[in-house]
Amino acid sequence: MKDKNNQTQAVALKPKKKKKTILIVVLIIVVVLVAIIGNALRNMTKQVEAVMNMVEVEEVQKRDLSDTIALKGSISGASSTNIVSKAVSEITAVNVQVGDVVKEGDVLCTLDATSIEESIADLEKTVSNTNAVNSINSRTNAKSVEEAIADQATQLDEAMKAISQAQEDYDGAEVRYDSGQGDFASLQAAQRALESAQENYDKILETTNRAVEAAKTAVELDKYKNDDNTSQDTLKNLREQLEDCTVTAPCSGVVTAVNVRVGDINSEKTTMLTIEDTSSLKIVATVSETDILKVQEGMKATITSEATGDEEINGEVTRVVRVKSSGSAADGSSGGGTGGYSVEITIESADLLIGMDAKAKIMVKEKGECLAIPYDLVKTDENGSTYVLVAETNEDGSATAVRKNIEVGEEVDYYTEVTGGDLKEGDRMFYDYAGTVTEGQVFTADQMYSGDSMNMMGTDAEVME
Repeated sequence: MKDKNNQTQAVALKPKKKKKTILIVVLIIVVVLVAIIGNALRNMTKQVEAVMNMVEVEEVQKRDLSDTIALKGSISGASSTNIVSKAVSEITAVNVQVGDVVKEGDVLCTLDATSIEESIADLEKTVSNTNAVNSINSRTNAKSVEEAIADQATQLDEAMKAISQAQEDYDGAEVRYDSGQGDFASLQAAQRALESAQENYDKILETTNRAVEAAKTAVELDKYKNDDNTSQDTLKNLREQLEDCTVTAPCSGVVTAVNVRVGDINSEKTTMLTIEDTSSLKIVATVSETDILKVQEGMKATITSEATGDEEINGEVTRVVRVKSSGSAADGSSGGGTGGYSVEITIESADLLIGMDAKAKIMVKEKGECLAIPYDLVKTDENGSTYVLVAETNEDGSATAVRKNIEVGEEVDYYTEVTGGDLKEGDRMFYDYAGTVTEGQVFTADQMYSGDSMNMMGTDAEVME
């Protein structure tokens, strides 16, 4: 019985011992995991602290602080000429196409002159006949004036003689009446005869004056009739059309548009072709609202294009359009933009073609090379003095943040000109945009990096990939 009980007790103890072993293993695993996680957290913390304590250090250098405006545009001729012809006739030949280079005087196209020549011949006959008739009428009217004046003189002379005779008769009657030899009735009759003779003279004068004026008016009307002759005007227009049946280039340049074909009937105001003068080129570019007030005529510019590579072509601003357009550029072309203010830059002779895209850099203010730093890095103390923090190297390779006073000038494109103070070219300055670096703070060599070196590392990594 005793042995049996002992065996039962031993069996009962085995499961408890097994559970204890598992618990120990679990605890060991937990301890190991905690140790691994703790170590990883410590490493991550160190890494974060290292990253947080890193600071960019760059050498101070000279920069070109010239104020420039960069633009994009297209090349065009200095002037553009639209070719038209007054000839209303069929186009018989078009001798050029877009892109052709022409010289002044080259025949561009011709129009049918036959119908115009026939119209001129017919009209000349009509005008000749009309002129002959007008000439006869003019001579007749001139003669009528002469005859009217002569007739007036004759009639007035006769009337004046009648007045003189009536005056003599009246004077005799008056003498006889005063001497008692004549009666009063005879005196009255002589007076009425004198008055009648005077009235007759006045009527003749009035009548003949009207005849003379009528004859002179006819002569004047002939003059106006000749001046306003519709046939003469039509003949002049036809002769001008005949001259325009041969269309020549008014200047040398490149044909940029051909709007007609053989067989078309030309109309007087239609632009047949367009020639751009290539003896001088220009770039037309759109300027932003923030820059337009800076640009002035006469400013120098440099132009580059993909066609000419790194070559810089000199130019000059020759026109500034300070009226905002809704679409095209000042000369009607696309002008490298879709609306806005624009400038024209005349270019010195270069191997560029009309229509090429180009970039222009307008020199607003020429400053040249000078010591410059990012203006965000300039610090100001309570006294209003400006300074920066530079890295002064220690013997162990670390660096201390040291203050250097500076005097600042103009700000151009994120940079401030350094005009005086302790800062020198080559000094290593802390690029501390966040303002976390303080004077006297020490950094190890590992905590300092250069943006250029980081960029090189990134490039090398890309190459390796």
